[in-house]
Amino acid sequence: MRILITGARRGIGAALATALAEPGRTLLVHHLAAAGEAERVAAACRANGADAQVLEADLADPAAVAALAAGAGAVDVLINNAAHASNVDIGVLPLAEWQETFAVNVTAPMLLAQALAPGMAARGRGRIINVTSATVRLGGPSGPSYVASKAALVGLTRSLARAYGADGITVNALSPGAVMTEGERDLPGVAQIHRDIVARQAIPRGLVPDDLTGTVRFLVSDGSAAMTGQVLEVGAGLVLR
Repeated sequence: MRILITGARRGIGAALATALAEPGRTLLVHHLAAAGEAERVAAACRANGADAQVLEADLADPAAVAALAAGAGAVDVLINNAAHASNVDIGVLPLAEWQETFAVNVTAPMLLAQALAPGMAARGRGRIINVTSATVRLGGPSGPSYVASKAALVGLTRSLARAYGADGITVNALSPGAVMTEGERDLPGVAQIHRDIVARQAIPRGLVPDDLTGTVRFLVSDGSAAMTGQVLEVGAGLVLR
């Protein structure tokens, strides 16, 4: 089994890569300009008995996305985890910021699915997992380009589920709550935002990337073969559906 995880140099992507690494699997660890961090994740995957490769690509560039798909080869599981975070308020939001956020968060997942799903279909099985966000249902606290792009990713998930279901490919979305990652820890104001969110959760504790790994293991497994087009909320009860 070959598993491509975008944005896997640290945070949620790194946790998913190491959790899915086991003998007989190959983890493809994608990064952008962070080869050292990505190689450490790959080394952890190898320590768990898996093969691992490091792949670099700028997901805002469609040509680079196409090259990533070509370099990844026959992928059985695609996890679209990479995201362009944006907290720019609507009143001062530049069009370029909006476009880059959508390029990384929506267009790249679409292009990767488009490139890799035919191979999955030919083999009769595939898994696509799109990492969205609880901000879709809450409207924030991230900026409008991020929230809108993650909502678009939910729509893409459902559309791809319809398109690929007959080919044995399931397409689902993982919706994390407020997960504290390395990339957020030192951002101004984030600590207070996380405290406010935790206070609204049914389970009142902060989340870490490892809280998501069990759900993704299930989505990758044969046990999820009848589940597609779904959004799984993993946010300690922040959103109740």
